Amino acid sequence: MRAALAALISAVLLTGAVKAQEGPAAFYQNKQIQFFTMGSPGGGYDAYTRAVGARLQKATGARVVTVNEPAAGGLVAMNRLLVAKPDGLSLLLIGGEAISLAALMGEPGVNYDLMGQIWLARVSAENKVALIGPKSPFKTLADMIASDRPVVWAGSGKADGNSDFQSILAYATGMKAKMIIGYKGTGGMNLAMENGEVDGRVVSDEAAALYGAASGMRVMATMARVRAEQFPDVPTVFEAVKLSPEATRLLDWRAGIASLGRVINVTPGTPPDRVEFLRTKLREILTDPEFIDEMKRMKLSASYASASDVSAMMARAMKVDPDFLTLIKDVVLNRYY
Repeated sequence: MRAALAALISAVLLTGAVKAQEGPAAFYQNKQIQFFTMGSPGGGYDAYTRAVGARLQKATGARVVTVNEPAAGGLVAMNRLLVAKPDGLSLLLIGGEAISLAALMGEPGVNYDLMGQIWLARVSAENKVALIGPKSPFKTLADMIASDRPVVWAGSGKADGNSDFQSILAYATGMKAKMIIGYKGTGGMNLAMENGEVDGRVVSDEAAALYGAASGMRVMATMARVRAEQFPDVPTVFEAVKLSPEATRLLDWRAGIASLGRVINVTPGTPPDRVEFLRTKLREILTDPEFIDEMKRMKLSASYASASDVSAMMARAMKVDPDFLTLIKDVVLNRYY
């Protein structure tokens, strides 16, 4: 009996030791990771998610499945992540600007605290450009500003990362404008532009390079101080238009928000060792020269930032003085609807 009891105790201790040694690398073997994204199939977010997911699958030994949740400017995708089991098997690639703006604007459906999120990495920063459909009569930004007919812009929500920039652009330049929202993702908005239902939309430079030219769309202006790498011949809004100090501040602030780019987070409550494992693997993937070259071939970009850098950028994005925030909310939520 003593020998049997000793053998049993040894077996229990050995099993516990093996489990303790397994760690996150063993945990992910043959599991399935749901990789959510706010983009619709074929769009920029979808392309990034699939490219990162393919490499993450090799790095972790888990099967990575892309889940597209394009509605509501990323809020549906964000909320799907938050209700997932906190086991490290649910990730989200989302626009940092979209979720920070939705929180600042107090948008319905914001059920998250950005300061309480677990960030893993930034995949890429973003410059925004004004992309115009093939049937729109406008050839330049000056044409838009001079038009008596309102310029019609497409969006998914008022603070979706694009519509809000469109509203700020209209206010800053004195342009007559109308925002049409409710489109479910990139595909619906692009189709509306191709059919002439709307004039255009503000999108990332990567997205414009990915599908713009093939659809006959034209890039009108870059919404930042520096011209977009993909469109070196296209002027910035600061070059194309004479702006007031207030307009300049608005556009500079909004361009800074855009620099949050595309970020990846994991469900809050995920065990710390799995969080660090994912951060390490993503850093290796996103800084790999082969991955960066792959992004360039896809007309996308890779500009990795660490989890701590993302947290710092989020904190700056959310720090806005009350009077300025009141103006932003009025422009974004009320002026063009």
